[in-house]
Amino acid sequence: MRGLRARAPAALLLVLCLLSAVSGPAAAQDAAGLTIEQASQLAQSGSEAIRIRDLAVRKARLAQQEAEAQLWPHLDLQATGSYLANPPTGYTVTRGSLGVLPAPFNLPLPTSDLNIGAQPYDYITGALTLTQPLFTWGKIRSAIDAAALQVQSAGTDLAAQRRDIEREVSRAYFSALLAQESQKVLAALSGTAADIVADRQAALEAGTGTREAVLEAQSRKAQVDARLVEARQSEATARETLGMLTGLDPDGIHLASGFRDRMPDLDEPALRARVEEDSTDVSASRLRQGQAQKKLALEQGGALLRPDLALGLSLSATGAQNYFVLNGTPPNSTTSTSWTWDLVISLSVKMSVFDGSGSAARIGQAEQDVQAAGQALAQSRKLARLALRQGVEAALKAQAELENKLAAERYADEREKNARAGFDSGMASRGELRAAEIASGSAALDRLLAQFTREEALADIAHLTGEPL
Repeated sequence: MRGLRARAPAALLLVLCLLSAVSGPAAAQDAAGLTIEQASQLAQSGSEAIRIRDLAVRKARLAQQEAEAQLWPHLDLQATGSYLANPPTGYTVTRGSLGVLPAPFNLPLPTSDLNIGAQPYDYITGALTLTQPLFTWGKIRSAIDAAALQVQSAGTDLAAQRRDIEREVSRAYFSALLAQESQKVLAALSGTAADIVADRQAALEAGTGTREAVLEAQSRKAQVDARLVEARQSEATARETLGMLTGLDPDGIHLASGFRDRMPDLDEPALRARVEEDSTDVSASRLRQGQAQKKLALEQGGALLRPDLALGLSLSATGAQNYFVLNGTPPNSTTSTSWTWDLVISLSVKMSVFDGSGSAARIGQAEQDVQAAGQALAQSRKLARLALRQGVEAALKAQAELENKLAAERYADEREKNARAGFDSGMASRGELRAAEIASGSAALDRLLAQFTREEALADIAHLTGEPL
């Protein structure tokens, strides 16, 4: 009974801590009720937290595509059009102002008026530039690998979120089941406690009992009634949590799954190997180590005196319209269009020669990050093994405690059966029968709590391994 009271704040904490409220129309339950597997599927499909993690995976994939694009040529186009409203008109050299060619030509120089210094009034320029990296000391490849590791890291976060949702569904479902089944037992105990109060009150009135005995019976009934209220509130909170996770109406949820009948086999060496490989914490640490190594490679590629080579092609064209003044007056002018083009092939070299030891400091920092990531990975593996050991310990202890409570319940049930038979035959008193009923109900409550504790321990192990037990 004390354990049932301790679970009520935990159930309330679930509602406050859950970040994955489900929106949209509620899914319909199966006619037979909602199983734990169906609840998990509904929560996984409707969780906003999972959608956020999934979007992060998609974003990381796009970042990887962006990094891969650096391997390909980059083609840039630039075009410009301009117009001079009042271009310089230059100056005019009149016909014959430079003299006359001697005989036999006798031609004036120039032979006609010439305009010198006139500017074009209409420009059109275009340039097409292609750039292809040739050698970058592995920086591009390291950036691509780092982006790929980020995709895996986002996937690990998604898997961790799915496991968190799975554990919260299990906790809410079995909390509701514990409270629901406990209410049945507590309701019966409350009725028995009321009978005991009535019997002692009658004995007091008949002069064969004491007021202390009546008050004791009333106190015990009040304890049972208080625990019954706690169980009802715990069920309401657990159902609300389950409704938030699944998108179902909490009042319409019918729990179709019960506590499991048998303990699954726990092969601890096999579970340990699985945890060291599939634990989200270990996977995240392993990925952080890989990212640190790629960052070190990037910094080393950008060290001093490491030139980057790139091929460049630039094709440019310029078109312009000019006018030429005849007879010295702009109205008597003609226009002509001219085009020029050029192709430039270049091999560019870029490298750092001196940066005040900045690159060396960055490389040193990256090396320290690699070492720290390695230590974090080793620590994560140790913590994962310890968490598994604690989970297995809790599960086996819960199983042993459950077997103890089952034996106690069987004994209490047998005592109640014998007390009832004795009462019917006149060999036992009503008080002995009521005491046996109280003991039987208390044993049932202890057994329910032990079943819930076992489910909690197994859910923790499943959270570590990523596979249901």
